Order: sequence, then structure tokens, then C-alpha cells
Amino acid sequence: MANDGDEIDAIEVRTELFALITARLEDAHDIAVRGQAAKISNQDIGDLIVDLRSILDEIKIQIDAIDLMCDS
Repeated sequence: MANDGDEIDAIEVRTELFALITARLEDAHDIAVRGQAAKISNQDIGDLIVDLRSILDEIKIQIDAIDLMCDS
């Protein structure tokens, strides 16, 4: 992520953050699909909810990072 002067390339960082968000959204999609199963225990649903909340927290942090970069 560094250019020749060892400075951070803001565009590259932003691009990578969006790529991370995309990957986590794909993970959330997989979890949501598993949650649609007709036969799934309440414990498994609870685990899926925890996983989704964790992913959403990560995405929020990545969005906040992009937002901070755009403010400067």
C-alpha cells in the first residue's frame, strides 16, 4: 500500500477498504442464507445472529475509516 516515497496512497487504501466490505457482505449473505433453513435450531440461529452482528460491526468500522479519509 505504499508508493515510492513510502507514503500511504489514499486511493489504494479506500479501494482495499471497499474490497474488504464486499468480502464481509458476501460472508453475511452466506450466513443469511443458512438462517433460512427450515430445520435449524434456536442455538444455531443465535450463533448466526452473533456472526452477523460481528460482521456488521466490522463493516461499520471500515465505512467509518472511508468516511474519515474523505473528510480530510
